[in-house]
Amino acid sequence: MPPRELLVIGGGLAGLAAAGRLRERGHAVTLVEATHRLGGRAWSIERPGKSPIELGAEWVADEGAVRDLCRAHRLQLVAAHGGWLRRIGSGWQDMDGLPDLNADLIARIRRAGGADRALAAALADCCGESALTEARSLLVAYVEGFHAADPSRLSVRWLDEVEANQPADAATLRLPGGTGGLIAALAASLGGATVRLGVEVRTVRWRRGSIVAEWEGGSWKGEGAIVTVPLAILKADPDDATAIRFDPPLAEAREAASRLEMGAVVKLGVSFREPFWRSIPSLRDVLFLHGFGQPFPTWWTPPDPAEPRLTAWAGGPAAARLASAGRDELVDMAVRSLAGTVGIPEAEIAAQVEDAWFHDWNRDPLTRGAYSYVAVGGAHAHEALARPVEDTLYLAGEATAGRGLNATMEGAIESGRRAADAAG
Repeated sequence: MPPRELLVIGGGLAGLAAAGRLRERGHAVTLVEATHRLGGRAWSIERPGKSPIELGAEWVADEGAVRDLCRAHRLQLVAAHGGWLRRIGSGWQDMDGLPDLNADLIARIRRAGGADRALAAALADCCGESALTEARSLLVAYVEGFHAADPSRLSVRWLDEVEANQPADAATLRLPGGTGGLIAALAASLGGATVRLGVEVRTVRWRRGSIVAEWEGGSWKGEGAIVTVPLAILKADPDDATAIRFDPPLAEAREAASRLEMGAVVKLGVSFREPFWRSIPSLRDVLFLHGFGQPFPTWWTPPDPAEPRLTAWAGGPAAARLASAGRDELVDMAVRSLAGTVGIPEAEIAAQVEDAWFHDWNRDPLTRGAYSYVAVGGAHAHEALARPVEDTLYLAGEATAGRGLNATMEGAIESGRRAADAAG
């Protein structure tokens, strides 16, 4: 295909991957990003002399696009090691067997057959016996936390697929230098692309082979566009202040997007004066720690387990319950949650807190959530989203990824490359 004049809307991982692939093939590329930084929902806060803080995406799959990029650019990856524990009364329960418990319940749902339905309904139908009460509770907690999903909405057909391809234990690697290195590696492939930050595209007028994108104070004309905005922006009403209005509308894409949901997450990085939890024998080598029922039910340790820092995490309904909280209130709830989980008085933990970092992805008007999951009936929605529109418009982003890779950095990068390949 001869070189084309192409626009990439969105400078997250998908947009960077798409723009880089297009430049490799000789196309003229303009990339526009609504914020004043690249990376999208991957965002490292650099700290001189200390490890970065990850406000967004963090975990890397053992195999896939991110690991391949890290190898190619000599970015250090470290494997996560340590215990996976849950607070039970005054003691601890080893959670290493949770993947097998989840797989058993999901297999029971699969054997029951029938039409796609929500996880909550499926569990009630096939797995309601009292002997499975604990297993049901743990699967729901996992789906809410890891998939940031509402069990009353989540598709069991998709859950079966994603757990077969990309369960939690398929992503055990992290970048001790931060995801900033990954973003820089992707940006290095942009070559002569034009990159414009702080540009919020408001309207895309198109016909086959022709695009006019408009924003406040400017516009762009060319032959095609790759759109990589988050799912919530794609789903937004055209009259919404941060929506992109397509003229004519993308009816098939909007219908497909309606069968996907944007999951809510609250992630808080907390640094302490010392890693006091390591003085508790059971927690000396902990990686994940759960206190289900707490405002923040999940905690994990940093790539260097000796560093006095923890990440507090709430997903799905638990995150929705924190929706109105500001940073200081979240820190207070994190202290309360950690105290209740490790059995140390709140005052002692509060005295250990040095700093905390937080970005509200749920109320950020340019994201409106953390990452996507699939609602009932939406197991094939990504196929419609990935389908080129008149060889002129192409959609990418983690929500358009198949094979259970949505919600992952791998899915975002692969989707950008897929869209670029379709564009030429």
